[in-house]
Amino acid sequence: MNNEMKVATYHFWQLNRFALVGGMATLVHLSVSRLLFFYRGDLPELMVNSVAFFIAFFVSFLGHRHFTFKTQGSIIKFLSVSLLGFLINNSLLFYIVQTQYLKGWNAILLSTLSVPILTYILSKLWVFR
Repeated sequence: MNNEMKVATYHFWQLNRFALVGGMATLVHLSVSRLLFFYRGDLPELMVNSVAFFIAFFVSFLGHRHFTFKTQGSIIKFLSVSLLGFLINNSLLFYIVQTQYLKGWNAILLSTLSVPILTYILSKLWVFR
């Protein structure tokens, strides 16, 4: 296998590992949201989303550090990238809730699934290089 093929294969599997870890973190995020709405359905969406985000943050960072990129990385840089994604996520969530397009868990589901590509690019090029 030539060098270009090795590099392409490496990046292909790294992207797949990123998707797997991101999927696990997203599952944690959405599960925590679902549980909070189940037990306390009267909580505001932005509060529920914030709690779920911070729990999923640690799943994501540790997974990317030890499995996706297999390098130390910077938790501060990763927090910056995650907070940018969270800002985008919450801005979209706020818009969805305010326009009454969706409410509750469905609104969080849509807003949460909107950010992963941006976080992959920033994580690969800046956080875990």
